[in-house]
Amino acid sequence: MTINRTLFFIFSSLITLLFALLLTLVWLSDTRARIAFKEHQRYESYLLADELRQSSDDLTKMARLYAATGDEIFLEYFNEIADIRDGHVPRPQNYARVYWDLVIGQNGDRPGEYGEAKALKELMINQGFTLEEFSKLSEAETNSNKLIGLEMVAMNAIKGKFADNLGGFLRQGEPDFELARNIMFGNKYLAAKAEIMGSINQFFDLIDRRTQSEVAALRSLGGTLMSAALLISLASVILCLSSIVILQRKVLKPLTLLSNATEKVGQGDYAHQIDHRSNDEMGNLVSAFNNMVVDTRESVAALHTTNQQLKENQEALEEEKQVSENLLLNILPSVIAERLRGGEMTIADEFPEVSVMFADLVNFTELAEVLGPKDLVKLLNDVFALFDKRLDEFGLEKIKTIGDCYMVVAGVPKPVADHAQRLASFALVIVNDLAQFVEKRGLKIKVRIGLHSGTAVAGVVGTKKFAYDLWGDVVNVASRMESTGTPGMIHVSQAFMSRLQDSFTFSERGDIQVKGKGPMTTYFLESRRYS
Repeated sequence: MTINRTLFFIFSSLITLLFALLLTLVWLSDTRARIAFKEHQRYESYLLADELRQSSDDLTKMARLYAATGDEIFLEYFNEIADIRDGHVPRPQNYARVYWDLVIGQNGDRPGEYGEAKALKELMINQGFTLEEFSKLSEAETNSNKLIGLEMVAMNAIKGKFADNLGGFLRQGEPDFELARNIMFGNKYLAAKAEIMGSINQFFDLIDRRTQSEVAALRSLGGTLMSAALLISLASVILCLSSIVILQRKVLKPLTLLSNATEKVGQGDYAHQIDHRSNDEMGNLVSAFNNMVVDTRESVAALHTTNQQLKENQEALEEEKQVSENLLLNILPSVIAERLRGGEMTIADEFPEVSVMFADLVNFTELAEVLGPKDLVKLLNDVFALFDKRLDEFGLEKIKTIGDCYMVVAGVPKPVADHAQRLASFALVIVNDLAQFVEKRGLKIKVRIGLHSGTAVAGVVGTKKFAYDLWGDVVNVASRMESTGTPGMIHVSQAFMSRLQDSFTFSERGDIQVKGKGPMTTYFLESRRYS
């Protein structure tokens, strides 16, 4: 079977399994939702049955209070409770168990607003009880209505009205409180009340049995669906592992052989052949690769002589190019040289934050009178080479040397945030390097250094002899810091010191007169504050 058909079969099966898993999980979620609905339905059924019981208790309470006190308000409450239960008047919102206790305690004030009029029997029908359950609730309601008949006899006796032979209370007489109390607290009344509670209790038992049975069936279905989901997941994992094995054997292994062979051919091993045979797409690819290697070997042999000649010519050109490149990089920074090669005719950049250093060799002029020209130049070259080898370490750019004066900048041509810190560290290092250098040779040379930070403009000047130079007040002030400094010390401006006072230690020199700037407070850089 081809790789295409194999992978199509595997991934089709995997998609089918995943779709089946999704359907199973959706079914399982629906089953759990139905379980929750059954539990909620059971709770709502309890509430309706409890309302039937509570309304019966409330009617009993109002009838007994009326029998005990003769207060007409309890008769009104009695009639209102019966009308609410029968759906003749609107049902109060939040009609909970203690509703009538609150009404009595608040002298008739109704807590909350009224809602829709709906009979308790209608609510029971809407709840979806079984016939057996509904018959029990209907039985409890019938018994409750019978109880209301006793309560009506008692309350009419208080008014002096007694039952006639027509089913009404048209026979007049003296109010009989004793008869009312005997009815409301007699055994017949209590037995009728017990019949109501018995029917409600049987309803609760029926609800429990039905709900538990339905929930148990749904839980069983949920367990079956969970097992099915696990089996589908296991089958998906096995199919994935099988696909990995097939891909490894039919695709990845041949591809690895091709990759290794390609690397060897790329290294010049044109005699290499791949030992892999199969009647699928990868077998055809390997065969084509082996044929290509044979053709390439023949072509390479034919081109070898021509390439050799081209290589010799290229090497000569590269040598000439490298000489020119080195000369250009000795004159200009690499970034600037690249811009010139890119065709920029005028290069001038403004840098808002740079630090400039001037370093001058003290006593070098007197030494020049003693040494010969060659020794003098060699000594100066050795000293500046000592400084130059530290430039890359701190990421600095040497601008130029003028006689025995050495000019360096930090933050040009590539801006950096820590330009002042780099230049301060460089100055401390070269002072130490020079001290060791002159001590070994027995020379009396010191370096006088000036540092300043500020804004500068840098660019390339000249057409025949390129020079990368720096302009701005920061250059002038740094030069003044050097010329007014002390041999062996690093003289810095207040602008430079303020950038590093947390990481380096300084000693205040005081105010000095600086040409073109007037009095300036300057400092000597001493050391790093932290190692």
